[in-house]
Amino acid sequence: MSTYTFESRQALDEFLEIIRNADRTFLDPEKELDRQGKVDGYQHIFHLLQVAVDFYLHNDPLRPRLMPLADGKRKLYGDNVDAVYYFTQVRGDQEYVVSGQRFDSCYLSFCLYGGDPNGELADRVTLNVNHRDIAFEDDGSFEIRLTPNPNGTNEFPIDPDSVTLFTREYFFDRAASRESTLGIRNASPQPATLPLGDVELARRIRTMAMFFQCTTWIAPLPVEFPINEFCPPFEFDAEQGGWGTVDNIYCFSRFRLEEDQYLKITFRSPEACYWGLQTWNYLMQSTNYADFPVCINKANAVAEDDGSYAIYLSHRPAPRNWISTAGYREGVLFARWLLAEALPETPEVELGNW
Repeated sequence: MSTYTFESRQALDEFLEIIRNADRTFLDPEKELDRQGKVDGYQHIFHLLQVAVDFYLHNDPLRPRLMPLADGKRKLYGDNVDAVYYFTQVRGDQEYVVSGQRFDSCYLSFCLYGGDPNGELADRVTLNVNHRDIAFEDDGSFEIRLTPNPNGTNEFPIDPDSVTLFTREYFFDRAASRESTLGIRNASPQPATLPLGDVELARRIRTMAMFFQCTTWIAPLPVEFPINEFCPPFEFDAEQGGWGTVDNIYCFSRFRLEEDQYLKITFRSPEACYWGLQTWNYLMQSTNYADFPVCINKANAVAEDDGSYAIYLSHRPAPRNWISTAGYREGVLFARWLLAEALPETPEVELGNW
């Protein structure tokens, strides 16, 4: 009998070894995670597995498909309660047409990232196009072209090292809003798809493994974040790597609250397309927004008489501007401003007792 060896088997064994050791990243005592944070770490493994399969096994840059980054159950990479994200692989030597129709979102963008096409974190942002850059028809429909040789309205450059495309769409009231219809296609027709061979399947498995491993390196978040105190806001730099957007200003804090405590967060906001404050667990996953108010934004926050804002984070309801801990004693408070006209001041935090 002939004996066959499969590269796919070797790649699978390598991936399983990475999965087997994944909990070292959140069980590390230096991470200082509480018990719930460690339980979340084990659940996060399955979120990553599902996304890895969608993004890198069932997605082909020659035949791209927009796939959701997060939903009410599967979350990663700092999902936002008010936002919808889609992902696809791309190749810098191809030309893509993105078409759709926008309805009532406050922000829509398409962001290309450059790096190695093997599942690693992005090296840089190669292109960011938001709704201010796009010419829409009266009904909100549009078509943009990502091409090595842009020439004309709604044509934008795709760099040779571009490997992924993220779409971002934000809403002030996501539940009552209408998500844009979006689609992507390769401008060059592709031949009929044949079965995956052993070498190509092995490559895709290794890409999934790299994506999985790199994500566990950044989640859980660093323990250097101060407890019940915000780090200064910072603009995302296109060259810093990772999956942020240059349209955003970010601001982090860890929280730790007992049942009878609250955090009062006060700040002023510069003019911005959107700002929002929400809770994550330590794995950068939004908390249970189906059952708790875990996010507040520019449109639904009630301002003080002087134009500032006072937001309350607590286990029990606050009279106004309440963000629920959703059952977490510890976690992350995350603020972001989109297309802000100035850098916000660092929010102030006051720990109190009911």
